[in-house]
Amino acid sequence: FGSMHAILFQMALIPLTMARYTISSLCDSFISSILPLNRSLRMHIHLGYTMIIIVFLAVVFFFAFFGLLCSDGEEAFCEKFTEEIMITGYCILGFMLLVGFTSYFRYSIPYEIFYAIHHAVFIMYFVTIAHTLDIEARTGKERSQTFKWFTSTLLFYFCDRAAMHLNHKYRTKVMGSSTVAGTNGSRMIILKLKKPTLFQFK
Repeated sequence: FGSMHAILFQMALIPLTMARYTISSLCDSFISSILPLNRSLRMHIHLGYTMIIIVFLAVVFFFAFFGLLCSDGEEAFCEKFTEEIMITGYCILGFMLLVGFTSYFRYSIPYEIFYAIHHAVFIMYFVTIAHTLDIEARTGKERSQTFKWFTSTLLFYFCDRAAMHLNHKYRTKVMGSSTVAGTNGSRMIILKLKKPTLFQFK
């Protein structure tokens, strides 16, 4: 029960760490002296990996606990493996492992693949909402609903992303490019772009 709420709390925080328009706007304010906004990406990665580990351990615990009772002849626990809430739990774990795996190997796979798969996390959020809206909840059983934890921060992220695209999106041409080899096999690309007409350097 405690691990579930820890996971939901992290799911509520993760969208805030990716609200890039808001973060960049607040970097010049007094808030940056209180919160380490320049470390938002590190916080995002830390929250993500921690959440994946907790979910994985929780699933292992449930399998071990239900499996032992099922092997002792408790049919009610055998049936739990195929209940709707367990199936959505498997899907949540699958999405998390997929995102976690591609995140860990993000420097070894094409960025486009990493970027596309990383957005599967939004599907995971919807599956998480369905997780507690199972048949028992729909037939009147009182159950703590997951959407109450992260709906507001997820909506804030979508608004932040919309504001970024509406207010700070420019089209320009790539005038030149070059690659630079770093240490430990790292690589960097240097792009020379034409300055958009309305763009102002800060």
